[in-house]
Amino acid sequence: MQTDSITITGTAQREAWQRRVLPPVEVIASGIHSVPVVFPENPMRYTLSYVLLDGDECVVVDPGFDSDEGHRQLLDALARLDVGPGEISGIVATHFHTDHLGMAARLARDSGAWIALGENERRNITAFEDAQEESALDQARMRSWGVPEDRVAEAAMSPQGLLDMRMLPDPDRRLGDGDTLAVAGRNWRIMETPGHTPGHICLWDDDGDLVLSGDHVLPRISPNVSLEIRGDADPLRHNIESLQRIAGNDHYEVCPAHEYRFRGVGLRARALEDHIAERSREVLEVLGKGAPTVHEVACQLTWSRGWESLGRLQFRLALSETAAHIRYLATSGLHAGVPGLVAVP
Repeated sequence: MQTDSITITGTAQREAWQRRVLPPVEVIASGIHSVPVVFPENPMRYTLSYVLLDGDECVVVDPGFDSDEGHRQLLDALARLDVGPGEISGIVATHFHTDHLGMAARLARDSGAWIALGENERRNITAFEDAQEESALDQARMRSWGVPEDRVAEAAMSPQGLLDMRMLPDPDRRLGDGDTLAVAGRNWRIMETPGHTPGHICLWDDDGDLVLSGDHVLPRISPNVSLEIRGDADPLRHNIESLQRIAGNDHYEVCPAHEYRFRGVGLRARALEDHIAERSREVLEVLGKGAPTVHEVACQLTWSRGWESLGRLQFRLALSETAAHIRYLATSGLHAGVPGLVAVP
């Protein structure tokens, strides 16, 4: 199926996405299976995990959010592949977000599996001593971004949310740019693709013309790129560079962590880069009207669900995405900066 210059290969996945139901478990290629794992109370609805099998070896890529329902979904799919919960040998997460790394600790505890993350995926957001103090600092950050007082607590990380993120496991293995991971009879080439997170990675099967793209490239939506606590100082710039790294290879089948499979990774990467450029122009136009804070800029931008509908996490992501664009414009010399923004830690 051809749409927007890409060719959709996961037609059943796309139909399920449109119907707002879970897609089926599918065999993508010999030894490679996609398994949907529910992501509760989130617009993304589920993560597409990938089970890589070869003989006695079973590696799960992006096992998904840790919930009892999602755990059952993954174990049921593994059972149909004659794999028990204790037979998982390895777990790879393309990045540290809870809908990717979340279930890794539970799976590793039951199986003894190793856990791998990208070489530069450091969980700086959890580098705190006191969650209450850290939350208060983040609230001060939101105030500096111009968030109205009655929404500061909604936008900031809560103490419990920070503690939950600290529960994510540390890796046993690190995968660096250009490393090869021999799994399921294939040699997966690791490519660092910072932007969505500082240490995001993609896994390329060059012989099979497949790429597990995590959240770096999705077929329909633009992945969130945020200015975060102690994170990348210029995440949008690095995201653009990462998109440019994958601008070829349109014959590869892209296996993303959300939505559905497709071909045309270079076309999609260029479309995402065009979207970033258009958004930056929109931000620059709003700044030109004299909007002095991140919040005042954000509320004048175009949002697919509408600004008024954004609450809680989506509200925070909209703010931090706007901040990332302003930081990019400032470091590009296109805008002198907004008071209280460029120096934000």
